[in-house]
Amino acid sequence: MIGKLNHVAIAVSDLAAATAVYRDTLGARVSAPLALPEHGVTTVFVELPNTKIELLQPLGDASPIARFLEKNS
Repeated sequence: MIGKLNHVAIAVSDLAAATAVYRDTLGARVSAPLALPEHGVTTVFVELPNTKIELLQPLGDASPIARFLEKNS
């Protein structure tokens, strides 16, 4: 059985555009962008009543998220 869900991460190529969809179109509350160079990403959290959605944008070409998006876009 699946327990409580903490968050779901979604890789995006344009963090500003993705954030705008959740904030402006869907009315969700979103955090400020936070660069995490040690992980190679910039992240934003979309806050929902029962969980969070984490939007991840690559921080540079060497980011694992950049490689993921190249393979899966």
